[in-house]
Amino acid sequence: MNKPIKRGVAYIRESTEEQDKGFSPESQQKGITEYATRNDIIMVNTYKDLLSGTNATKRPSFQRMIEDAKQHKFDIVLVFHTSRFARNVQESRKYKDLLRRKLEINVVSVTQQFGDWDNPSAFLNEGVNELFDEHLSKQISFWVRTNLAEKREQGKQLGNPPFGYYKKKLGYDTEKERTIYSGKWLIEEKEARVVKEIFKLYSTGNCSYVDIAVELNKRGIKTKYKNVFTYTSIKGILNNKVYLGHIYSRRKNIDVNNGIHPSIISESLFSKVQSTIAERRNTEGRPVDQHRFYLLQGLVYCYHCIKRIKGKENNENARLLPRMYCQTLMDGRGKKEYLTYNCKFKKETRDCKQQRVPCKIIDDQVIKYMMGFHAPEEIVKRTLEILEEFFSRKIDLPEKDDNLVVQLIAKRKRLNIMFEAGQLIEEKYLKKIKAVERDIAKYSDTSIAEDINDLTAKKIPTKEILEKTEKFLRNFKSLWDNLGDDEVAYREKRAWTQMTIKRVWVKDKTVVAIEPRDDFKPLFASHRKVLGQAPSLTPSKK
Repeated sequence: MNKPIKRGVAYIRESTEEQDKGFSPESQQKGITEYATRNDIIMVNTYKDLLSGTNATKRPSFQRMIEDAKQHKFDIVLVFHTSRFARNVQESRKYKDLLRRKLEINVVSVTQQFGDWDNPSAFLNEGVNELFDEHLSKQISFWVRTNLAEKREQGKQLGNPPFGYYKKKLGYDTEKERTIYSGKWLIEEKEARVVKEIFKLYSTGNCSYVDIAVELNKRGIKTKYKNVFTYTSIKGILNNKVYLGHIYSRRKNIDVNNGIHPSIISESLFSKVQSTIAERRNTEGRPVDQHRFYLLQGLVYCYHCIKRIKGKENNENARLLPRMYCQTLMDGRGKKEYLTYNCKFKKETRDCKQQRVPCKIIDDQVIKYMMGFHAPEEIVKRTLEILEEFFSRKIDLPEKDDNLVVQLIAKRKRLNIMFEAGQLIEEKYLKKIKAVERDIAKYSDTSIAEDINDLTAKKIPTKEILEKTEKFLRNFKSLWDNLGDDEVAYREKRAWTQMTIKRVWVKDKTVVAIEPRDDFKPLFASHRKVLGQAPSLTPSKK
């Protein structure tokens, strides 16, 4: 009798500090392939997370593998070593129990023969190895922290040198295919002169961050990474104590006056600049508020600056995108605030004629456009089929951690405060806030699933729910009309726009184009207006 053929997948995780121990991605792939061949396993997919780290929630390919497992796309997961699956005993047990006990998908280490996972001896053997994996992970982390702290004690600067410094090239490592640099920072004379000029100009009190950026750009001077100077890059230079010879990292709260690298700026000049910054912060800063919501936050782009997105169309985290930032301003009496969208390049380099525009003007145009949607018939049909199947079974809910939800909400609040206070640049803020919103959304989905289970338990007619859903799909206007204008409704509206829209292009006070996200292109294509097309296809007539 022939043995049933198993569908297998490989999970590969790189660990940079252990590549010399045979844990390179190539070695892992080779070992897994050989094991699969010997055991008649048909490999149907490979998941790779080419980054170090212990937290499975931060490994996108791992999470994709778990989602595919829930859909029973394979029968067995092959890893090169237990440490590749997880380096945390609790995390390892959680996911292995999910795969093995609930989904009946085995997890096998091809270099460690433990036997049947349900056998007490095999369970103990695997558990001991997982314990050693976690111990080794913590030990390596301790060694790295200790080594970095020792280098700082010795006055050695870590990381890549900023504008004004450089590291000497010593050669090329052909095996690792990378350039070898000296660890010592040296002064780059041309850049150092520019750094001194930046500090002197600002210390006069007559030049702003943007004034200095504009002046340098006129002269064709570029940053360390060959970009134009901006408000943000000038601000970063003027606040960096590295130029005093310090071992400094604002992000890690490190400031030690024992650096062995040479200083570029004197203590007196740096202090004078900091005093000027403090004076302006007290008179020119934005009002801080913890509860502001922008419907299209992160989605609005300046059509005047569309040329700046060339080559970066599919990289939302690229630097210097023509994204418009959100800002809250006060009226003339200082009593009422209003929300605005502003061109990044208008602020950073003054190289744009787009004026600030009230959020309501742009938001209303987008909402009006989306209220006219009519979902294609095939989308309506498929959605109803999925929902019908969804309601027919009880959902297996993940364990909800209320403390974590509270922490995430607090983190979101802190990020908003920091951004409003100008302590976070827009790119970093958007990246961090999106990650937090995604994590919060997971628990929102859990709440929805709990409601679905509750509805199913109460035996509320599925037909009634499907009829209401179909009515909504055939009339999107009802979404906006029924939600109202309270905070919860506003969050729902923003969640819908963030989910469906990739970019909104604005010229002056007009929305000239809306780019949908890939999954929602059929919905936009069904719309009669031209706004759903790419901006290159919809030049403004105004």
